[in-house]
Amino acid sequence: MKRLNDLLLGEQFTTFLVLTKKERRAKKNGEPYLALELSDVTNHMSGVMWDNLETVTAEAGQIVKVAGTLEEYQSQKQIRVDRMRAARDDDDVDLMQLVPSTPEDRGQLWQRFQKMIESVAQPSLLALLRRMFAEESFVKDFCAVPAGKKWHHGYLGGLLEHTLNIAAICDRLAKIYPQVDRDLLVTAALLHDIGKVDSYNQGPMFDYTDAGRLLGHIVIGAQMVANKIAQFPEFPHELAMKLQHLILSHQGALEQASPVVPMIPEGFLLYYADEIDSKMNAIDRIYKKERAAGSRWSEYVNLLNRYLYIGVAKTGKD
Repeated sequence: MKRLNDLLLGEQFTTFLVLTKKERRAKKNGEPYLALELSDVTNHMSGVMWDNLETVTAEAGQIVKVAGTLEEYQSQKQIRVDRMRAARDDDDVDLMQLVPSTPEDRGQLWQRFQKMIESVAQPSLLALLRRMFAEESFVKDFCAVPAGKKWHHGYLGGLLEHTLNIAAICDRLAKIYPQVDRDLLVTAALLHDIGKVDSYNQGPMFDYTDAGRLLGHIVIGAQMVANKIAQFPEFPHELAMKLQHLILSHQGALEQASPVVPMIPEGFLLYYADEIDSKMNAIDRIYKKERAAGSRWSEYVNLLNRYLYIGVAKTGKD
């Protein structure tokens, strides 16, 4: 399957892409055309379709089979689309060729995740974790969805990778601060973003589900955990309350969508662990993009309220 970054100017091609935007517009003479945006795992490009508009039934958010030519318009690459249709099941399209995914092996990540579950010694918490991840279909979704739309871990397997990173950070922090409840902290780390399974779709365009937009992943996750705890009549009330508090407070502040702020030591550690991993993933993505472009400085990063210094590219002699 041809990738966008492999195409040469003037090259005619047929391949599968993600249709991320579709707008019907009018030429100066009043005739209609389609303004498009198309992407795969390598790039994102604008496109235009002048003819055969009545044949196009595909909508934004779908995988499409595109026949066209790579052209240049106003010094930017652009795809002139001749034909386009929605992908069918029998096309057997590999989604990983079209949307980004974790660079880690998801099977190995899941094995490490299971080991982290089994490291929890407190019986009620261990039983809860085993029950939460007992259903194969749920585990499949958990290992597939992103942890965010764009800012951090916005790719297939992002939630699994992010959750495991936070659990590992919390496990280490519990060794540095032995006064905290390690099992409670690690359990909360493994469950803190569990609501994202029902909050994000799995592509080809990562976006919120209706529940994700209406309720938010924190509320959804807290409800999921509460429902599972209810299946254990002997689950300690105080422990359940603390675990719920950690999930509800893990984003640290009311203005950051947490219903409550951290009020126990484990809450502060979970919040900062989450901040470390999410920001480092976002910063790493920015650095890779700017280094590939040969930039010394990043563009202004609104969510960090600053520029990032990229530095001088290494020559291989350094």
